[in-house]
Amino acid sequence: MTLLASRLALRRAARRVLAVAAVATLLAGAAVVDRPAPATAAGYTGPHPGTFTGLGFDTCAAPSNAAMKAWLQSPYRAVGIYIGGVNRGCAQANLTKEWVSTQQAAGWRFFPLYVGLQAPCSSYQRRIDPARAATQGREAADDAATSARNLGLAARSTIILDLERYPAGDATCTGAVDTFVSAWTGRLHEHGFLAGVYTSVESAGLRDQVAAYARPGYARPDLIDFARWDGIRTVSDEAIPASYWPKRRMKQYRGDHHETWGGVRINIDSNYLELEQPAYAVRTAQPQLRRYGTLSGTLRRLTPVR
Repeated sequence: MTLLASRLALRRAARRVLAVAAVATLLAGAAVVDRPAPATAAGYTGPHPGTFTGLGFDTCAAPSNAAMKAWLQSPYRAVGIYIGGVNRGCAQANLTKEWVSTQQAAGWRFFPLYVGLQAPCSSYQRRIDPARAATQGREAADDAATSARNLGLAARSTIILDLERYPAGDATCTGAVDTFVSAWTGRLHEHGFLAGVYTSVESAGLRDQVAAYARPGYARPDLIDFARWDGIRTVSDEAIPASYWPKRRMKQYRGDHHETWGGVRINIDSNYLELEQPAYAVRTAQPQLRRYGTLSGTLRRLTPVR
């Protein structure tokens, strides 16, 4: 097994705080040359990422306004932002409601990432407790929804749970992760947001999500964000059945590397997104949410538009 294959899917926010060893990528150290910029996109205020096909990047800390303006010369038009989670790394001095508003006006799309508790069979310090997995999944969703609202992200935006690599073959671990993810998804729907999960083709996480996809009673995530660092810009993959998450996939196709655009050099991961915003409407239901301390009044649920 190559070094690359053995160390896939370590998003940089988790790399630092989870003390994961640095890895080489397929093109590490290669020079990046500026190319002519695509046309600047119009301002955007809808749910994130929304309907979008194209390239995105993520980096540990949200770049400055000046850096984001410079990177309008890049082919990227979506950016991953780490909005919270107990395992989030890097201070987020730039990530404010005003920053979000400024970047939306410039046409950037966001894919919000939440680095929460990790699998109980992983080596990470902050892990899911199998006895409390459902409660912890709901708590993570409550926290993520609060962060998203505080940043001014529109309702029905998709918040992606960063689920780092864990080994296969542990039924208790898989059960805890599935319970956590299902609770995360259902709770975000109650808050009026969509749910995603980031995982790797080399982790049990992707196989577990595929196995649970059609399971009765399982609240599967609305989006799958998977890592395979092969440099290929596609969301088709042999590890995911073609009928699963149609038009709701994104792929991290290249890991830890530097690129320079507009004279600004940033360490990034590169992603390809192929997404259509689901036709969901938000409706109110019974008032039960106040006791969780995140919303007062009514409980909001997502239901398909017929």
